[in-house]
Amino acid sequence: MPSRRLPDSNPKRYRALRMINDRKTVTPPAQVPITPGTVTRFDLFFSAYKAKILAVAAALSAQGAASALVRVAKQLGAWLVDDFYEALQRAIRRGEFAADVRALYGLELSETNTPKLSTEQDVLDWGENAHDGETVRTGAGGAPITFPSLLQMDTAVNDFKTKNLTQAAAKTTYDNAQQALETDNTEADKLILKCWNEIETAFDDGDKPSMRRQAREWGVVYIPRKGETLDPAEFSVKGKITDQVTGNGVEDAEIRVVETNETTLSEANGDYLVTYLSPGNYNLEITKIGFEVETLPVTVVAGEIAGLDAELSPVVSIGGTVAGTVTFTGMPAANVAVSIMGVALPIVLTDVNGHFSISGIPAGPQTVRAQLPPIMGGGFQTQGVNVITGSEVTANFSF
Repeated sequence: MPSRRLPDSNPKRYRALRMINDRKTVTPPAQVPITPGTVTRFDLFFSAYKAKILAVAAALSAQGAASALVRVAKQLGAWLVDDFYEALQRAIRRGEFAADVRALYGLELSETNTPKLSTEQDVLDWGENAHDGETVRTGAGGAPITFPSLLQMDTAVNDFKTKNLTQAAAKTTYDNAQQALETDNTEADKLILKCWNEIETAFDDGDKPSMRRQAREWGVVYIPRKGETLDPAEFSVKGKITDQVTGNGVEDAEIRVVETNETTLSEANGDYLVTYLSPGNYNLEITKIGFEVETLPVTVVAGEIAGLDAELSPVVSIGGTVAGTVTFTGMPAANVAVSIMGVALPIVLTDVNGHFSISGIPAGPQTVRAQLPPIMGGGFQTQGVNVITGSEVTANFSF
């Protein structure tokens, strides 16, 4: 005989509460299998719990957006700091600056390379060292470093610092939203247990399979006991949901029977069970945030349990295109290296007409970087663009 499976994750808790609420909304009060006192307690709790669930989702989305901006800003900051130190080292090699000025910038006097910028803190620390060193040296009458200038480097590093702080704040908001939700989980578990007990009691007339069928309509979840053979009168489809890339099971994927609108969620290992369906042809719609929606057909035969595994593909953005022209002293510039900062796409070179085009760029704010070849001085420019999926935006550069 199958046993109940109380929810063990926030998505499962919310699903259990939502199904009770949705079913209660369309059921005449006299036919609701939950006592009036519990209904009152449920109504007061569910609206607040739903608001906290939505707050967690919104905070997670905001954190993801902030993290994407940080990745781009970090890359730009790292490039500018590295270029600044490279300009410093070149000036020392040419004899324009004395070797001992390295100490002003936090370098060992014998260090001839640029500093390593592996972490976010590296970018911030070396950006500050470069700022302090350049301020002291130029304040004593030294010629300023150019390509990039201190202003260009400071602007990039400060932008990264600001976005880093915004990301930290977004993470704090997300953590706080999760904590607020966690404080309600004990009450959620008690309320779900109470509702399920009352639902079973209301439908229990001695016919346990009938009781379970009716209770399932109110969201009560039943699974086979360990070692128990699945009963076709209880379940119709079984399977596993896995990540196509990693092969790992996908937890809390929602499996919806399109024709009946019944839903279930996958377990931690990706296993799922669909409760009894009348024999016939159905479609299962499988959804999980971060993956493409998968819809698969399945045929239910009387007395049998159909097996249907599914692999979910991580969402891949088609992205958009950035195209434009680079000119140098008013003329088209060939062999200029153009890239999208912080995005793993190949660097492209402008053609003889100075034209470039980069496709497959993720939608959203991006930074385009154009780097002149050494014969033209090796300088660079950056330009912010808003990439739109399936569209082309323009970014022109003039040196």
